Amino acid sequence: MTQLIQLPNALEDVPPEEHGRWCCARLEEGNILFFAKTPFELPQGEVQFLLGQKQSNAGYHKNIAYRPLSDRLTGYAQGRNSDKERLHAIMRQYSQKVIGFTRQLLSPYAGLGTADFASFRPQQEAGRQIRLRARNDLLHVDSFPTRPSNGNRILRVFSNISPTEPRVWVTSETFENLVARFAGAGGMPLPRGIASGPKRVLTKLARAAGLHSLARSPYDDWMLRFHHFLKASQEFQEMCSRTQWEFPPQSTWLAFTDMVSHAVLSGQFALEQTFIISKSALVLPEKAPVRVLERIAGCPLTFGDP
Repeated sequence: MTQLIQLPNALEDVPPEEHGRWCCARLEEGNILFFAKTPFELPQGEVQFLLGQKQSNAGYHKNIAYRPLSDRLTGYAQGRNSDKERLHAIMRQYSQKVIGFTRQLLSPYAGLGTADFASFRPQQEAGRQIRLRARNDLLHVDSFPTRPSNGNRILRVFSNISPTEPRVWVTSETFENLVARFAGAGGMPLPRGIASGPKRVLTKLARAAGLHSLARSPYDDWMLRFHHFLKASQEFQEMCSRTQWEFPPQSTWLAFTDMVSHAVLSGQFALEQTFIISKSALVLPEKAPVRVLERIAGCPLTFGDP
């Protein structure tokens, strides 16, 4: 089961030169690293501005999202240009601060990860009306439908900027235990290995051209189906063991959400930055979901580097 590890207290007995590796190992085991006070600056004026922002009503925008690689902002409600520009600047600065903080805290990953989307989540999660597969209040492990990871890890950093309300999570068993229960049974057949012949050639061409949504590995396909399976399983949602966590205002936490099964029961106004961490950077590579799944399937499930 996932444990909550409070930093910096937990590092008191760890030699300073081992801090980075120790934190990476705890995350890769399926734990949450928690800071009671956000360890990077979030200016109060910027937080107040965010609290007044709304996201687009378009159903395909789950949150307000910032894409660091293209410096693009999506999902915001159209309004004054000056507000859009300020929101864009705040999200850019937030993303840059979290990237710098994470590189320092998790030093073994420095240079071996990619900053994926950052997001601002202004809506109240409790009672949110959203399609089943997009719901945050159902336990799941993460897999992105349009951004396959090819076995690399999904690391996420969350900050609660609500002035008064905690963000309430529940977690259940980690991927390592869930896959042992469900893989190969109950509608989750084991994944097949890498395709051969023309399909493999087309997939390699798609990856080389940057068409990642068309270049899904067997691992990515299975993980996305598992994400959907867990959310749709009433038995799992109602009967699984679970632990509830409350993340208070001005706190920050980190987790590998492809390992930690999680759901958000309530809370409003959160910031988040996602990273894709290379398989080659891991300090406990045998714990990675792709390696766990490959041991069960008995075959490779990802492509080599393009």
